[in-house]
Amino acid sequence: MPFSSSSKTLLILQTLSSWTIDGDCCHWVGVVCHNLTAHAQQLCLRTFHPSGGFESEEQYEAYERSMFGGKLNPSLLDLKHLNYFDLSFNNFSASPIPEFLGSIKSLTSLNLSNAGFVGVIPHQLGNLSNLLYLNLKSSIFPSLYVNNLQWLLGLPLLQHLDMSGVDLSKASDWLQLTNTLPSLFDLRLSYSQLPFIPPTLIVNFSSLLTLDLSENQFGNTLIPSWIFGLRNLVSLDLSENYFQGPIPIDLQNMTSLRHLDLSLNNFNSSIPNWLYSFSHLEFLNLRYNNLQGIISNAIGNLTSAISIDLSEIELGGKLPRSLGNLCNLREIKLSSNNGSQEIFEILESLLVCLSDRLEILRLFNSQLYGHLTDELGLLKNLAVLDLANNSISGPLPLSLGSLSSLGYLDLSNNLFNGTVPQNFGQLSKLHTLHIESNMLE
Repeated sequence: MPFSSSSKTLLILQTLSSWTIDGDCCHWVGVVCHNLTAHAQQLCLRTFHPSGGFESEEQYEAYERSMFGGKLNPSLLDLKHLNYFDLSFNNFSASPIPEFLGSIKSLTSLNLSNAGFVGVIPHQLGNLSNLLYLNLKSSIFPSLYVNNLQWLLGLPLLQHLDMSGVDLSKASDWLQLTNTLPSLFDLRLSYSQLPFIPPTLIVNFSSLLTLDLSENQFGNTLIPSWIFGLRNLVSLDLSENYFQGPIPIDLQNMTSLRHLDLSLNNFNSSIPNWLYSFSHLEFLNLRYNNLQGIISNAIGNLTSAISIDLSEIELGGKLPRSLGNLCNLREIKLSSNNGSQEIFEILESLLVCLSDRLEILRLFNSQLYGHLTDELGLLKNLAVLDLANNSISGPLPLSLGSLSSLGYLDLSNNLFNGTVPQNFGQLSKLHTLHIESNMLE
């Protein structure tokens, strides 16, 4: 396409080296055009973090310079066929979201998450009647806020809504309004200062698959019963909300769940046996509750489990050997429990089918004892190993040096003796090492 009005419009945003005044904007990085008409349809201008993190201050500064910023220009309205606009993870210098974005009626996807916008979310976004995806997630303070959510009534096709980190404290009718969106399957309102969950008995969330209401610290002490009626949910996150009492028995009917996070609450029962029958559950997080009892051998029924976090709940008894039968497990986090046990017994059970799968093993402060043997080296994809604050003794096994994926190793505050094996120098991915407070030479 020759240099056109679309190219001129996009050059207002120019920060990329591929965006040149004598070039075809359809070949520019982040611009997607229609194959036949060459109309600009998508602007994919997200700034991506380096996959391995920042290795130097210079690298971080270069990342910051790569961000889009300044002010959006209303000439974007000239892009009459724009349906996808992603400005996430940029830096718009604490400026407000422009009202004119609500006039780009062709948009079906708008992502302004973590882009540095602040202030009131313009109600004009409610004019985007074709919108399927809206992400306004904010991670800065002061953040975005709303005076109300009435504008959501103008988005009847909306399927995905993420307003995590947005101040919704004035939106007392948040449930009533989101409940009017018949196609909504993904609702994320984490850390949104919602004061309470209305005890509504009838909801119309028949399409809802994901519900995230974490980190709101609701005034409710019990989970409202309407949540248990969402039988199609595959992901439920109610963490950090100070819910109390036993884990509600009505949860047992939500057998489609693949992701369940009830961490950082005040549940005080034992882990109910029915929870171990959730055969589709992939991620289970119950950490930081006041749970009692032991981990049942029935945990071996969670055959789809990828990540299990039962840390900081002071369960007693030994870890059941059936844990090693969960052949899809990538993460095991069982720290700060009271089950005195020999470390070799745990490793032996995990090696049944996890030798080439397990990536994270956290068992710090768990009253473990005995020797760490060379069988540890069979967990060849281990990236995180945390066995701190136990009573594990003997020499450090040579096989530790063969864990080529290991990036985090904490063996501090144990009873290890002898010398550090020379092959530790082969751990090229190791960025964090704690072996202090032992009896090493």
